[in-house]
Amino acid sequence: MRYLSRIFQPVITIPKNAIIKNTEITCKSQRFLLECGLIRPTSSGLFTILPIARRALDKLELQIRSCIEAAGAQRMSLPSLTSSALWEKTGRLDEVGPELMKMEDRHEKKFLLSPTHEEAVADLLADTGPLSYKQLPLLLYQIGNKYRDEHRPKHGLLRAREFSMLDAYGLHASDACAQHMYDRVSEAYAELFRRLQLPAYRVSAPSGSMGGPLSHEWQLPAAAGEDELATCPRCRQAALDGDQRCERCGGALQWLQSVEVGHTFILGTRYSQPLGALYTPGSGGPQPVIMSCYGIGITRLLAASLEHLSTDKSLRWPKLIAPYDIMIIGPKEGSYEWQSIGSNEMDRLYDVISHNQPDADVIIDDRHHLTIGKRLVMADRMGYPTIIVIGKSYLESPARYEVYRSTSPATPHTSQLTSQHPAPPRETPALLTEAELLAHLDGHDELLIKTSA
Repeated sequence: MRYLSRIFQPVITIPKNAIIKNTEITCKSQRFLLECGLIRPTSSGLFTILPIARRALDKLELQIRSCIEAAGAQRMSLPSLTSSALWEKTGRLDEVGPELMKMEDRHEKKFLLSPTHEEAVADLLADTGPLSYKQLPLLLYQIGNKYRDEHRPKHGLLRAREFSMLDAYGLHASDACAQHMYDRVSEAYAELFRRLQLPAYRVSAPSGSMGGPLSHEWQLPAAAGEDELATCPRCRQAALDGDQRCERCGGALQWLQSVEVGHTFILGTRYSQPLGALYTPGSGGPQPVIMSCYGIGITRLLAASLEHLSTDKSLRWPKLIAPYDIMIIGPKEGSYEWQSIGSNEMDRLYDVISHNQPDADVIIDDRHHLTIGKRLVMADRMGYPTIIVIGKSYLESPARYEVYRSTSPATPHTSQLTSQHPAPPRETPALLTEAELLAHLDGHDELLIKTSA
């Protein structure tokens, strides 16, 4: 049984009518994550991820793993430290330069904290190879922390110096094979965003220092985004640059701010050739492996989804990654309702819901010294998808619960998107008996709850 009072959540209390002058807080996701006790800054661009945000990240990682493994990926782990000599061989040590966090060990060997691992994967293949063409294609991935010495970290987790990331690496014997895997992983990305109900756009993008002949970014509309996305309401095409009209259908373009939440590349032999990552074909001598790579910024995606969905007053989470699904709030200690109900009903309801909804994460707000109204405001600010209040309606015949639910975010068409895309509103409460409540949580009822304006 989970109680809110036992959660480590150092909330920042802001006095009523206080004038906030912290110019370092530049977007709503950053503000909510800090003020609600979900992250804590340690220095510029570095954050401690606190328990509630960690739960959301764990759920997000689970969805990412499910999608990428459905595409045939195998998980591994590479060291965060990579020899600088490998990056020197590929030419990226000087090209990326100032963004790299560099260091030396006691033997004066030079390393860097990797922002990405193309060199490390190519070196691994060189050390274990050459592979047989019969072993290809391969898709290897990892989830771990990456490092980038940002010149000006900002927007909290949207642009940090340490960040969690999925990075996957495809290994191929032909360009056709690389393209086939590229399409397969792109569909895995699309499935991830469908599950999260986030309208991410796949757009052509320059390869930059990564190199290679093909590159796409996945962009999520958000007001705090540093990229500008041209979208067509008529055919849902999008691009990072464009004229006034869509090339495909001639429709007028709309421009939105957006955040890059994923990137995919076909790299060719950009890394395998200088580092000696080879495979043996059916005939002839060893050849450089053709590589592709795929990244999703996990902490950035979490923050970007909050940026996209939240209101100016309340967090809103993609349903699948909400830290807790259901919050139960009981009466204030000493009130008339408390005298009749006490705390046992909250524990009993917790057990009933957990039995009927074994996959649901339920938590009780046991801070009975606070009024129901105060806890309801705080629960709404935290964005719990379902809030159940045991109050005066429970004393009626039949006993009924007040149930508040935020509407599920639906993926809108481009024509419905703006740079300030409205978040799902909190519903007005429904008064439900226990049987109705359980049916409602199961999604098997026909209950219609009026949505607040």
